[in-house]
Amino acid sequence: MSAAKRVIVVGAGIIGASVAWHLAKAGANVTVVADSGAGGVATPNSFAWINASWGNPEPYFRLRTRSMAEWTRLAHDVPGIPLEWCGGLCWDLPPAELEAYAIEHSGWGYGIERVDRVGAARIEPNLTELPDFALHVAEEGVAEPVAATQALLVDAEQRGLRVVGGTAVTALVQTNGRITG
Repeated sequence: MSAAKRVIVVGAGIIGASVAWHLAKAGANVTVVADSGAGGVATPNSFAWINASWGNPEPYFRLRTRSMAEWTRLAHDVPGIPLEWCGGLCWDLPPAELEAYAIEHSGWGYGIERVDRVGAARIEPNLTELPDFALHVAEEGVAEPVAATQALLVDAEQRGLRVVGGTAVTALVQTNGRITG
């Protein structure tokens, strides 16, 4: 049996935490080095909308739908992942563009429902200005980004992850098979 791989992950945002968690789950000896705390710099500012919505070609849509499925799997594997499949309501484009998006993405298998003012009020009763036409995708969701990051790191720590905080990484230097920096 070979020794566990030793891996350094730079950054403790959602990407660094996810990479570290997956590596630790696979048996690697992982150290996260981060200048900031859990959540990093970009993650706390993320909208964290989990979707395969408009604006991308079909191959990227397929990648995003796989990502949605991975969030579901991750929520089963990691205790405390704050994930809510609350759906999405979209009306930020002119009606003709919304309809074109609905036709395209429905053709790809995305569960889009066309709704009027009454439907929008049913889905989002606290809206002060109801759209005449909107699209609802029940399968979309949201994660609480910093809490999800923290849950990944806590679970990874139970798998042996080590976190070195308050440390800026400016370079990695390899000497005789060892990384320093």
